[in-house]
Amino acid sequence: MSTEERIEPYYFTSYDRVIGVAGDVRQLDIEMKRLLREDRGCLEYHLGSGNIVKWLMYADEQELAMDLTGVANPDLAISLVEKYIARAEVFHRMKRGRMR
Repeated sequence: MSTEERIEPYYFTSYDRVIGVAGDVRQLDIEMKRLLREDRGCLEYHLGSGNIVKWLMYADEQELAMDLTGVANPDLAISLVEKYIARAEVFHRMKRGRMR
């Protein structure tokens, strides 16, 4: 996607009510952690349905989408998202020449 194209956010819904919104992977991590505390069942539903994976594919986050494919356990999913973010940060620093 070009920088001019806007990625539609992912909406966590429960009974047709939006209870969380994520516009990128970092926000997804934050919302998943919040929902783990506040509404674990909702998070399990969104993981189990594959909707988060579909959104990640749409958002051009194929690597994380593959990591989360088939994952319905919220604790495991959050761990995988955290690892993905950490890898991305290291890669970004390496690319900019700040790793020594």
